[in-house]
Amino acid sequence: MSRPVWVGSLSFGPLTLPVRLHGAVASHQARFHLLHDADGARIQNKRVCSVDGEEVPLDHVVRGYTLPDGRHVTVTRGELDALDPTASRVLALEDFVDPAQVDSLLFDTSYHLVPAQGAEHAYALLTAALQDSGRAGVGRLVLYQKGHLCLVRPHGRGLVLTTLHAMEDRVAPEALAEQATAGTPLDSGELEALRSLIASRSVDFDPRRHPDVHRERVMAFLERRAHSGPRSRRPPRMRVVAAEALLGVLEKGLEALRSGPATPPSEGTLRVRPSLAARDTREKSPPTPPSRERSDDDGGEPSSS
Repeated sequence: MSRPVWVGSLSFGPLTLPVRLHGAVASHQARFHLLHDADGARIQNKRVCSVDGEEVPLDHVVRGYTLPDGRHVTVTRGELDALDPTASRVLALEDFVDPAQVDSLLFDTSYHLVPAQGAEHAYALLTAALQDSGRAGVGRLVLYQKGHLCLVRPHGRGLVLTTLHAMEDRVAPEALAEQATAGTPLDSGELEALRSLIASRSVDFDPRRHPDVHRERVMAFLERRAHSGPRSRRPPRMRVVAAEALLGVLEKGLEALRSGPATPPSEGTLRVRPSLAARDTREKSPPTPPSRERSDDDGGEPSSS
């Protein structure tokens, strides 16, 4: 089993049980490094002071926060932990909600929540109670020296903890959606053709139907490069179709599905060119400058991890 990223206790009312968090996903992407082109040696990143240009030893590096007036405040890891000592080792479930009510845009990172030795019975009891009630627990914990709102829900025979973004960090999609669909008339024929196309490809979700083709191609390319040297290949060109011809394209797509297997997305990409009327509308409408809320520090608060 992988090394836990957090060890502590989960509590709800009189129930307290020791638990551990383990990562629910692990990346298998190819990791590239910066190399010296002359000899292939790895490039080293050094900690250099921006004032005197000298390299700074690790034991002289401290965490700091920049105030609006440009001054810096330094903090230690112990000082941050002391601000909320309980949350750093206790996950307290405060509410129980219908997980369908939680906006999926708030989901951040998921972890397997597993019991420590001796806590299996209480863990199984909590898992069964959440499954029977259709509810998920909401609580807070400190992970990597940062406070997180989190959702604890049943998954299979165990529990999964998902950290949630703060509500104030969420970008409201309403304005973006209104801007994208404003003044766009919908043709009933096009809409019906697109509905039919969607219905013809509707299946139960199975991630095994969608392997990471890009990763496979990258690894195959690296294998070839290791044996045969550099090679280059142009990416496929996109076919540009005017918006006026969209209905014909959709009908051809339906006909292709009826007559044989669908063309894989990797074999070509369709890009719709805006109609002249749509472009005229955009040109006549003055652009609205995007609103941007500035934080006290343009650079944002640095991570405390």
